[in-house]
Amino acid sequence: MYTVLMLKKIGLGLLGLLLVGVGIGLYLGMPYLNIASSYAAKNMCSGVFVAGRAPESLREQDLHAVSFASTTVDESGKKISANVFGLAPTTAIYRAGLGCTLVNELSEAEIRAQPSVQPSNAIAVVALEKTENTALQAAINTFFVDADPSKPLNTRAVVVMYKGKIIAEQYAAGYSEKTPLLGWSMTKSVTNAMIGLLVQDGKLELKKPAPITEWQSDKRKEITLDQLLRMSSGLAFVEDYGSPSDATQMLFQKKGAGAYAIGSALTATPDTVWSYSSGTSNILQEIIRRQFTNHADYLAFPHLRLFKKLGMNSAVLEPDASGTYIGSSFMYASARDWAKFGQLYLQDGVWNGERLLPEGWAKYSSTVTANSGGEYAAHFWVNKNDATFPQDAFMAEGFEGQNVTIIPSQELVLVRLGMTYKTSFDDFDFVKKIVATMK
Repeated sequence: MYTVLMLKKIGLGLLGLLLVGVGIGLYLGMPYLNIASSYAAKNMCSGVFVAGRAPESLREQDLHAVSFASTTVDESGKKISANVFGLAPTTAIYRAGLGCTLVNELSEAEIRAQPSVQPSNAIAVVALEKTENTALQAAINTFFVDADPSKPLNTRAVVVMYKGKIIAEQYAAGYSEKTPLLGWSMTKSVTNAMIGLLVQDGKLELKKPAPITEWQSDKRKEITLDQLLRMSSGLAFVEDYGSPSDATQMLFQKKGAGAYAIGSALTATPDTVWSYSSGTSNILQEIIRRQFTNHADYLAFPHLRLFKKLGMNSAVLEPDASGTYIGSSFMYASARDWAKFGQLYLQDGVWNGERLLPEGWAKYSSTVTANSGGEYAAHFWVNKNDATFPQDAFMAEGFEGQNVTIIPSQELVLVRLGMTYKTSFDDFDFVKKIVATMK
């Protein structure tokens, strides 16, 4: 009897330890599950309601990093729910003109009550003039063929624009010139343009301290717009997407991305350290929003002043739950429309004879930032380390191989969109191969 009682006690003790262990595991693991669920809900929502893609295709291709997450599509309610093994339930909702937003820290009703946006219906102004350049087409073809099937490129769209005209384009099966595709961090370059519009209007100045009330009682009050655009502000921000970090908390858990990033501490003297930070892009969006007294005017701003002017009919810039655009990561547009955006910079901010961005803005945006290793300018990338790469080229780049390359000296804008994740997409090789065919 004693032995039986002891075994029962030991068994209960082990069960208790197991339950405690499970509890601790869930406690430690919940931040990961929350991020996975939010990532699945947001990307499924935008893929279905913005890009018009089938849920099955999105689950198979776009949710590869969170294949263990479950998603449910509510077509009538225009929303997606997601969870991981029944835990961490998350919802993303769709609103016309604004795309998809995660329901974080606010109710769905509160978010849906925010102002709406009318998408641009402007007529496209970029001409198509297909070339007979067989070498160019052959080069483009290489980016749709997988040399190693175990490491697929998954290129979805390529557009080549020369002298303001599209001379070549190609799309993978299931995609077309009308399909809006996610730019990820190419959105940062759109934030650059929005700042440029306000500089042109005289509302902001690059070299002056950023107008952020929360910073006025400490040394952060000295940080300039230029330093934020160059990611040399000295603000602490952990850009890690494999764990709960500043970046994943900001994008997937907080109602206000910019408001969250504004709370970052100053850990280095501005201009002494370069550190890639999506937080600074969303701080810039918060600054942009604060230049408007009316929320609706802010939301309409990029549509009226940028997308409509360029005929970027497909462009959808998505906000957080607070109604501020997530200017680091969440913009969709067709490959042709991304090309138009690049063409604006090739023309130094002039479109159809109208100056949209300040004179010299393209040169400013492509001038290398100190301490960046010759790789970064002002919310655009550059490559000053490879002498065989066009030295005046500058690039909007995004996760999984999104790329818009602007080469003023050759009057070229190159666009590549896709989902390369089992290997790295070599954007420099892409540019070099295309450029070589134009000589």
